[in-house]
Amino acid sequence: MTEKINRRAFLSKCFKSTAAIITLTACGKLTPFTFAQDNKEIQVDETRLISSIAVLAEKKAIPFVYKGKQSILLYNDGEYRAFENICTHKGGPTTLSNDKLVCKWHGAKFDTLTGEALTRPAPEKSKLPEIKLKIEGNDIYVVQEDVAAAI
Repeated sequence: MTEKINRRAFLSKCFKSTAAIITLTACGKLTPFTFAQDNKEIQVDETRLISSIAVLAEKKAIPFVYKGKQSILLYNDGEYRAFENICTHKGGPTTLSNDKLVCKWHGAKFDTLTGEALTRPAPEKSKLPEIKLKIEGNDIYVVQEDVAAAI
């Protein structure tokens, strides 16, 4: 059953809906992506903007979650890379230290350009899984593998 409303009530409902959308957008609740400017982890499940080049160049490393896994976006020598942030030894998290990713649990080191293990206890010749990136203008996007394969 539909109710009849007058013009004033209709405009009032439209105004309230528009105000709610503007408020949610301003609060970041309706945006399709989130900048990682405050170095907090962000959720990324498909092709999404994860940082601007300027922010990453300043911070050098930005953690994020991709497909449910802890990941890290890195800047080193003008190169941009993203890896799953899980040590190949026992699955511990890594952190950026002296241009290397270092496992917080046991100290294994990984190359920030290739993801290759440099020191034990990480298994020899193991690599952190790399996440595909796309640079457009001044923005860095994570590219979902299925999307990249279809292009």
